[in-house]
Amino acid sequence: MTAARSGLDGTHRWTQLTFVENDPLDFDLDEWADVIERTASTAVCISAGGYVAYYPTKVPLHHRSAYLGDRDLLGEVVDLARSRGMAVMARVDPHAVHRDVVEQRPDWIARTEDGELQEHWAMPGIYLTDAFGGYSWELTTEVLREIARDYDVDALFANRWQGHGPGYTETAAADFRAATGRSLPTTADPAGGEAWATYRAWRRSRLSDLVAHWDRAVQEVAPAVRFVPNLGSFTAADLEPRVARAVPFLLVDHQARGDGEALWAAGRDAKRVRALHPGKPVGLITSVGPESHDFRWKDSVNAAVETTGWIVDGFVHGAFPWFTKFAAKIHDPRWIPAVERAFGLHRAVAGGLAGARPVAEVLVWDADERAASERVRDAASGVYQVLVELGVPFEYVGPGSLSTLSRPGVRLVVVPEVPVLDAAAADALRAFAEGGGALLLTGGGPDVPGRGPLVRDLLGVDVVERRGGVVRNNYVQREPGGALQDGFGDARRVVGGTRLVRFGVPDGASGIDVSWRFVPDHPDLPMEEVYPRSAATDPAVLGGAVGAGRADVVGFNVTELYWQALQADHLTLLDNLVRRGLGGGRAAEVRGPGVLDVATWAGDRSFTVLAANLTDPMMMRGQRRAVSPIDGVRAVFDLDRVGALAGSPVPQEPADAGPGAGLRVEVLVGEVWERADVTASARRIEVSLPPVRELAAVHLTW
Repeated sequence: MTAARSGLDGTHRWTQLTFVENDPLDFDLDEWADVIERTASTAVCISAGGYVAYYPTKVPLHHRSAYLGDRDLLGEVVDLARSRGMAVMARVDPHAVHRDVVEQRPDWIARTEDGELQEHWAMPGIYLTDAFGGYSWELTTEVLREIARDYDVDALFANRWQGHGPGYTETAAADFRAATGRSLPTTADPAGGEAWATYRAWRRSRLSDLVAHWDRAVQEVAPAVRFVPNLGSFTAADLEPRVARAVPFLLVDHQARGDGEALWAAGRDAKRVRALHPGKPVGLITSVGPESHDFRWKDSVNAAVETTGWIVDGFVHGAFPWFTKFAAKIHDPRWIPAVERAFGLHRAVAGGLAGARPVAEVLVWDADERAASERVRDAASGVYQVLVELGVPFEYVGPGSLSTLSRPGVRLVVVPEVPVLDAAAADALRAFAEGGGALLLTGGGPDVPGRGPLVRDLLGVDVVERRGGVVRNNYVQREPGGALQDGFGDARRVVGGTRLVRFGVPDGASGIDVSWRFVPDHPDLPMEEVYPRSAATDPAVLGGAVGAGRADVVGFNVTELYWQALQADHLTLLDNLVRRGLGGGRAAEVRGPGVLDVATWAGDRSFTVLAANLTDPMMMRGQRRAVSPIDGVRAVFDLDRVGALAGSPVPQEPADAGPGAGLRVEVLVGEVWERADVTASARRIEVSLPPVRELAAVHLTW
């Protein structure tokens, strides 16, 4: 097979081979050609230099593999890829150096707070570099230029280039003081204080400058070559928009599930980066091995279905697939069919998504960042888990992407226990609601500095008290005749929260509806004392009109607590709130047993539903043992709402007369698209899907 070579536009399937130093002894190029063939890879990323060079470098102090001899591993793989029409990227890793560099350029080496050289935590005798100093800005620059000049590559790629803390070198300290007037922060400074906040802002600017510097440097010697930085699951925020807009695509280095992560974390990362940098292609780097940060089994393999599921969930949400293998020698080949399966599914759906954009009727405010508290991050995970279980497609919105609120078809914004919103964000949310949208605030809603609680601005309801500690034995009780009570049967009260908000609803307030109230506090021991002493009065869930739209507010930490305790009644309550915010329907629903992580995409007169099958006992904590196929899955479409998201009215009549004559509906069967059986009623259609293994897909064109 010869892959059609194309630009670095996010459409490729990537093979990454990360060499170890002794690979030149027995690297088998034919074996890797077979891997590329089997996985239908269209691009390759190959280790080139940095800590170890796998080509005959001429840059002083650039460590050449002790086993290289007269081989040129970089050149061998570049030639193979070019013979197959593949895109090529060369990888460098500048985070550590050997002792000879330390002896000759100690100013390039990161220091501890007390001035000692920072030895590598995992490999004695080598040392960490300062990301803000000469090793990055000088030596790594020359390495990148040498590769771009001497090899036929499309891009250069850096791994572990962001450094490991402030570095505490004279260079970093001087640059930081010149920019901020301050000393570098230390562990004595509060983690959430001004010193570290100032450092994070400076670091972001300095790293963005470094990416731009490297990009210019390679283009000076090879104008068509670009630089692409590697990014972690949160570090897309490390790049300023001015720089992120210039790179060909962004890469998320979240290679597999860590401890306690749900299987949907792959897709979450794709959505988060797309919200931070709209319109920029995103790739997800997947390791064929486990990703335990405590144990680091990098030279092993994951269970095959775990690897396949991770890649599939990533591309369902727009992250083009990329796998990485550490060391060229294949000791355990069980990962190859796993990647082959995932890449084959991507190849099957990628054509139908050409030119498509992610669309959703629901947006979630994203505050799940590195600096966020554990409470906020748990709430972010809780709302994600809820919407996955409900099968509701959603996208992220945040301070840097407020324009997302004006996308066609958006109906509901969920703000899950974010403590603070700035005035611009608060104004944008209010304008969204006044224009006919719905807001759902949990945890009582955020505060707006200088203005007070957002709920007061929206509904005229004040926050009298926030009980931030863990409140035990709390319950909420249904308001007789109130809304949001579907699915609770005869239950009069259910589990409440552990962090509560007391609202001050003005006497005689009109337009405020209360559907649930807090049961007053009462002891949880002795058992004989476990009963309330007074009636339920304080509102726990309330809402009302905001202009042409609506806001609903939950007065306790329902999303944080859902992640922690997974209470079914909280899922039911949030289901009712989401359905009310969406007006009782959805553009697309995937119905049936199991858990499907659903995404919706719209193109030019097309609409696609992709759903990763997460149905598995190990969904919440890896590794997955087997795929759990599900049968009886149906997709239901409201054609008017689909048209609103797609920006083009959808006809209901079938396209039997040929292209352009009506609506064509296809489903993915194996790795092949086939015409679907469709049941139509009014402006709704229902499609039966074949048994779902890793992926369900429905494609509408008109």
